[in-house]
Amino acid sequence: MNRILSDYLAICSKFRTEGLSKPERKQRYAMLSEWNKKEYDNEHTAIGEIQDFWTKHSKICWNNQFINKVICPQIAIDLENGGFEGLKFLFHCFCGHEDSYLNTNSPLELFCKFCKYKYEPFQLADMLLEHDEDNVDALRYKYHALKYFLEFSIHEMPTGILNGMNGAGITDIPAMLKDIDEFECLSKRLDMPLCETLINDCRRFYPAYKDYLQSLRRYKNFEEYLNMNNIQYQSYTSRYDYE
Repeated sequence: MNRILSDYLAICSKFRTEGLSKPERKQRYAMLSEWNKKEYDNEHTAIGEIQDFWTKHSKICWNNQFINKVICPQIAIDLENGGFEGLKFLFHCFCGHEDSYLNTNSPLELFCKFCKYKYEPFQLADMLLEHDEDNVDALRYKYHALKYFLEFSIHEMPTGILNGMNGAGITDIPAMLKDIDEFECLSKRLDMPLCETLINDCRRFYPAYKDYLQSLRRYKNFEEYLNMNNIQYQSYTSRYDYE
């Protein structure tokens, strides 16, 4: 085993994976910090070896220090050399961590930060799918990311529609409608929950919001537009969950 991996395993093996006391957490953090600072000269860790280590020791690998020191540099090198094994592994990391698709501490998010956001998560998924169109890990990531995007876009109803963290603009709506279509296709392709209510709500509200933005002088706010045009909605506080 590569020394950078064996040293990390030796440290983690000294502690339980859960239920550490505060002194134990401090001790482990101090030891991992020293490991993180250590230079491992002339040691290249192959993607395959990292993946094998992750598979055998997944409980200790979902750790910022490990991801930033071991995983991110090797994936960056692989990607720079035109490889895709690193990206495949990056999305495969979500297996067993399906509740972390949008976690800011996921290997995917940390890799984007490592690259100073030269790449965005969705962009990396598309890059991998251009190379391997049937990669299930990347497809599942896109499904969950799009579902979150759609849910978030209408969570302030009836105040308005969001595109990311900002209010959607007129020119944003066509691309957002395409996102709905892609989400529906992914749902069917992966045999995942279709979320018909979410899809129908977005298809109803997006064009309505575009029309509202084109007619701002006629309405006090979006809620008034919806009421005057007999478009049914539920406010966020009373809305059902999109499961």
